[in-house]
Amino acid sequence: EEAGTNAEKAAVAGPEKGVQGINVLPLASLKKSENGIPRSSEKLTVPADSFDQRLFRIFVSHRWLQPKKPHPDANGHPKYQLILKCIEDMQKRGWVPSDDDKIVLWIDYACINQDAKDPAAELNDNMLRIVGMCDMVLTPVVDEEWESWAAHLERDQIEKDVAGTYGAKQWQDYWKRAWCLLEMFFAAHVPFTPQLVLPLIGGEVLNFVTEKKARPHVLYGMRESEKNEIAFFLVPLRDEKLEENDPGNGELFSENDRPKIRYHVKELRISTMIRQSKTDEAVATFGAFDVANVLDKLAEVHKEQCQFQQQLERVQEALEVRRKDPKSSDNAVAGTLMTMGLVYERLGCFDIALQTHEEALEMQKKIHGHDHVDVATTHFNMALVFEKQGDVQRAREGARKSLDVRRRRLGDSHPQTQKADKMMKRLG
Repeated sequence: EEAGTNAEKAAVAGPEKGVQGINVLPLASLKKSENGIPRSSEKLTVPADSFDQRLFRIFVSHRWLQPKKPHPDANGHPKYQLILKCIEDMQKRGWVPSDDDKIVLWIDYACINQDAKDPAAELNDNMLRIVGMCDMVLTPVVDEEWESWAAHLERDQIEKDVAGTYGAKQWQDYWKRAWCLLEMFFAAHVPFTPQLVLPLIGGEVLNFVTEKKARPHVLYGMRESEKNEIAFFLVPLRDEKLEENDPGNGELFSENDRPKIRYHVKELRISTMIRQSKTDEAVATFGAFDVANVLDKLAEVHKEQCQFQQQLERVQEALEVRRKDPKSSDNAVAGTLMTMGLVYERLGCFDIALQTHEEALEMQKKIHGHDHVDVATTHFNMALVFEKQGDVQRAREGARKSLDVRRRRLGDSHPQTQKADKMMKRLG
């Protein structure tokens, strides 16, 4: 199946593989790094959808220690060491996979192009998807003076209110930082499917996921490292906390990031209203364009988590929002229909998938004419459905139409052309 060029492009990698367009850092590569947390220019990351098995994915949420340099860690790489020790401890306890090859991380310094003019811009369309693909959030806290505040506190005292009682300066600063607050809220609000991660976890992580039905966020600082204690689990931030700790008002190293933060806060508010079945209210408050885009992203998150029925519901909502909005383009509606056809196919509803693809195809022809790559993509997707139904003749016809357009528009060497050609040879 293939996604088109419209409506945020549905991610087409298999759910077990990861999300397209996002890089992750294998734990094995992190351990081999000679420079602590590696910079993106070291090219140790790999595409998240390049694996042939479901991996455990950890999002590292942290405050940069040397923002002017800029570098996320301090001299001697203490944060890097905390990350590795926390994961090693969780592995020994059976909380996460013991095999390093089954764990990948998303760390901004490594996974976002740091040589770009505006590295944070890469998060504009991906923040929700990045957090959504991850199974855990880890916050390492460098705190060499931990004894000054923790000497009189027992662990159970801290556990009652980790957010307020954990006295490390870096942790208190973390709560003031706009990006850090944003990551905490996304971790608690972006859809999470416990069933998908259950085969990979155990111990306290399993208990947390089973009880809270939420993505675990753990804190691991120098106190825990030196006392050989387990990480602390944070209470998921609920909806009302967004008003009390609005990331849009948080501290930033660069005010140029303020619009990005506010954009993401808007996404959070929209996703919360959608979860509360207040989509119409969200449209009235934020506008159809932004609501439809958030619905697209939530649909992709549900797809990544194998929640295909929920994915369908979000795509249907996006289609309804766009059709009701006089400002929505026919191109956006056609792209949403294309995505919906793919979802129906995943659900095994082949007849409805074909009807939906056909509707998209007619709109695409009116918009672009017959000789356009989106038209070719829909022909290809319909051919796949016909093949699954055993209708080889109609599958061959669709594949041929797709191949003809792609050869003219993309050339014989293009991967999409080669894919259509491969299908034609397969169909005979």
